[in-house]
Amino acid sequence: MRLFVFSFLFFLSFSLNAEIMRVTILGSGTPRPDIKRFSQSILVEAGEQKLLFDSGRGTVIRLNQMNVDIAKVQSIFFTHLHSDHILGFPDLLLTGWIYRRNEILNIYGPKGIGGYVKNIKKAYQEDIHIRTQTPESLDIKGLRTKINVIEEGLIYNQDDVKVFAIEVDHGGGVNHAYAYKIIYKNKAVLISGDTNYSENLVKAAKNVDLLIHEIASAPKNLISKSEKVKGIMNYHTTPIEMSKVINQSQPKFVVLNHVLLLGGISESDVLNEIEKNLTTSTPIKIAFDLMAIDLSNKINVYSVDYTK
Repeated sequence: MRLFVFSFLFFLSFSLNAEIMRVTILGSGTPRPDIKRFSQSILVEAGEQKLLFDSGRGTVIRLNQMNVDIAKVQSIFFTHLHSDHILGFPDLLLTGWIYRRNEILNIYGPKGIGGYVKNIKKAYQEDIHIRTQTPESLDIKGLRTKINVIEEGLIYNQDDVKVFAIEVDHGGGVNHAYAYKIIYKNKAVLISGDTNYSENLVKAAKNVDLLIHEIASAPKNLISKSEKVKGIMNYHTTPIEMSKVINQSQPKFVVLNHVLLLGGISESDVLNEIEKNLTTSTPIKIAFDLMAIDLSNKINVYSVDYTK
């Protein structure tokens, strides 16, 4: 009962302050199966809008843990089509339908996104057929999607919320990868997606209120011995590169996401290496699942796991 009252009062206060943009890390991890770190998914709430950036493993579970109605998520933006960023989409699509989504699901992503969504629906055609029959009798309209194949620039502009796509270089054979910059009222957030050091991203991230950026690290001896690890580090952002990004872009707050730490590297190791190369006093935190960041007059960080 006390938990219910707390949740009710929190959401009441959040809804009353429509100027606040809230960003929640639903998944802070990588392809690695980890109950503490599901793969990447980020929810941005601005006014009445709920925008989802990537839909990795466990997206629906995390939304449920923070008491968000999955049927209310109407726009999804994919950074790229690696499996760990899209694994949770079928769950979101179909479970949202079961929970009576009645609006078109708007999907934004790089070239190939249309074929992916079409094939997901095809893969579940037997389930879809069954659920449209009695006793469930679900309306097929709840599975409507609108595909938006993106290019760099302004791709979304609705009710004071603007989303810009920024092309980045993920490497590793990925030809189309994007970061996203979200602007609401006078606040700006940039989500890097997967990328190595990107001058294009640095330019877009200048003075943003919140930079959510991927991070990867491994010991030097492991990198020198393993071509695979060397390749992974080459198409992700290392702590030294992260210092360079922060020094050049000067964000007000940084959250490190898509946390890939190999060979015994710890979170403290990563933060120490970044901070020793900084020329700024920018606050930096390592993301955790269900970490919420409120952007208002000041930045507040807290957990929105209401199942505990």
